[in-house]
Amino acid sequence: MRLSAVVCSQHIGNGFRQIWKVQSKRKVLEFGVKEKLEVKGLPVVDAIEFLNLKRPVQSQLPILKSQPDKKLIDDSLIPKMLAKDNTHPNWHDEPCRVYHDHLSLFTGIEEAQHITKTCLISNSLPDRVTSFKSKIPEEVHKQMQRFILNAHVLDAVQTKLPKAINIQRPGWNFPRVYGLPRWRRNVQMMNKMFHTVDASLVGQNIDVTEQQFTNETMIRAPLILDGKQSIFETRQHRLVFGRKPLQPYLDGEVKTELLSQPLPDIYPLSRVISIHEQNIYRTDHKFPVLQGAPFDRLTMAIFFLNQPFIRTNGTKLEGRLLLHAFTVAAAHAQQRYGKDVKDLPEPVTINCMQTDSRNFYFGCLQLHSLDLDSSKVANNLFWIEDPQPMFTKCDYVDNQPVLEGYNPQVLETLMALYKSQMATV
Repeated sequence: MRLSAVVCSQHIGNGFRQIWKVQSKRKVLEFGVKEKLEVKGLPVVDAIEFLNLKRPVQSQLPILKSQPDKKLIDDSLIPKMLAKDNTHPNWHDEPCRVYHDHLSLFTGIEEAQHITKTCLISNSLPDRVTSFKSKIPEEVHKQMQRFILNAHVLDAVQTKLPKAINIQRPGWNFPRVYGLPRWRRNVQMMNKMFHTVDASLVGQNIDVTEQQFTNETMIRAPLILDGKQSIFETRQHRLVFGRKPLQPYLDGEVKTELLSQPLPDIYPLSRVISIHEQNIYRTDHKFPVLQGAPFDRLTMAIFFLNQPFIRTNGTKLEGRLLLHAFTVAAAHAQQRYGKDVKDLPEPVTINCMQTDSRNFYFGCLQLHSLDLDSSKVANNLFWIEDPQPMFTKCDYVDNQPVLEGYNPQVLETLMALYKSQMATV
């Protein structure tokens, strides 16, 4: 055994612990400042007593005639949360069914069909939309891939993300991680996608200024559901408006044949099983654009999946898209034809899209009636495609940003929807 030199160094861990032990017992040194101030006639107030919000403190400012002798610092300046009881300003004694963003449908798209009296045409978009679908140059797709990397991994914003939840381990407390929030990814992706679409359509001599946007608006439409007052409200993350409305996708015998088909059976469940009653609600109609504005015809609605706790399958997300599109179309119809309108004089047709910045749901809604208690089987039509993933993986691999499985069909479908709206202008 070879003898080695003795290393006379202190263990770094023990050194840090010793430093913490010494520093934790430090005492406040008295330098005589308090006594010197009191000799000069300057009052000294204890900081703990001064910051106590629940006791009156003698004012140290010169007393004026219009100023009280004492000032009271209390909790009245701190804003308080509104209690969810009869003291709330929007409280109503009679409960009302309210559909909102955080609601999850029990059976998915079938339940949404019964609520909105809508016939579903799945796995396809209208022929008028698909006719505008075409190949996009490879340079545009390469630019879109750079935009995806910028929105998902190259953005420098870091916030504390929501807690991770594992159903198999309900009691396990996962460590909090920092990263890019989902809402920012959605906003970045949507801005980049529409920028790419606009640039491509401008190259085809199409005037993209005939479409205008509104962001982050609240929509509210009061309707009658099962003989009771019901409120449909949702936050629309982006709405697209044009000068002229979209023409109906179907009419005549084909529309009559589709509307005569029976809706899917959800027995023994009620169609309003997922829409709960509550006493705090507002009954006024709300829509962001006034009638008569230069761009007052709704053409497209875009919804984001920002809430990480919405853990639903594909059919529930499709039902969520249908209800969101129906809400914004109903509010638009009530603005144009009155709040008490049932059968619309002209159909309201809109395109819609839902995304979580990776998976995209595309659909089209043709609204004919707001009479949700009519004896007809269905009044409205809804087209929807299967979810299209934009990519399979976008993350750091060996400290390098990597994008795998890019799907060009997503951008081509969005361009077809957007271009079909331009063709009606």
